[in-house]
Amino acid sequence: MRLATVLVLSLAGLPALAQSDPPVRGVVRAVRDASIATDLNARIVKLPFREGESFKAGDTLVAFDCDRTEAEFRAAEAEDTVNRIALDNAQQLDRRHAIGRIEVQASKAKWDKAHAAADALRFRVRDCRIVAPFSGRVAELRAREHEMPTAGQPLLRIVDAASVEIDLIVPSAWLVWLKVATPLQVKVDETGRTYAAKVIRTAAAVDPVSQTIKITAGFAPGDTSAVLPGMSLDATFERPGS
Repeated sequence: MRLATVLVLSLAGLPALAQSDPPVRGVVRAVRDASIATDLNARIVKLPFREGESFKAGDTLVAFDCDRTEAEFRAAEAEDTVNRIALDNAQQLDRRHAIGRIEVQASKAKWDKAHAAADALRFRVRDCRIVAPFSGRVAELRAREHEMPTAGQPLLRIVDAASVEIDLIVPSAWLVWLKVATPLQVKVDETGRTYAAKVIRTAAAVDPVSQTIKITAGFAPGDTSAVLPGMSLDATFERPGS
């Protein structure tokens, strides 16, 4: 009996051990994920990247057959030049008092209209080639070369697989101890490997029905090249025992 009492007293003098909560399921998400679409009514002539292939920012992802649009743009530029010359001539005549102000204003309005039309076609020609807004990989290809896509229809989906985060749903009661920079360990199902991570932000509101809150975690520096967006994982948090 005396030995048991001494053992209990000795354990009571030890610091509290970390309390481990059940693992939480989470999913890996790309920080940059975009569906590429267009409102052009033109045939696709080039889709240089297949699903899974990598590209760099500025690479051409989709090119369209815009011969007619480019010809219309050249015609609009020529019309713009003609009206600019006419305006310059009207202004010279006005300085010599050889023309009325109404004629000058009419020339200015014609040039403004021609210039705006040329600008509109310039932007349309620029849209004939879709360039990558960031470096990444093609996650899904929904169009093919020689097709005429529907306006607004997604052509492909791209992701930056090198920059990923972890989305988790945890009990809102954990906010008592769970803060930004709280460390955690995540075991990714598809790789079987465990990685260190930390909380980088929490959602702005708690779900009042489920009493849960969404948090986002980031991987600690290290080799995470095998981790891809969409992978599932178990996350384990360690908190001080009460």
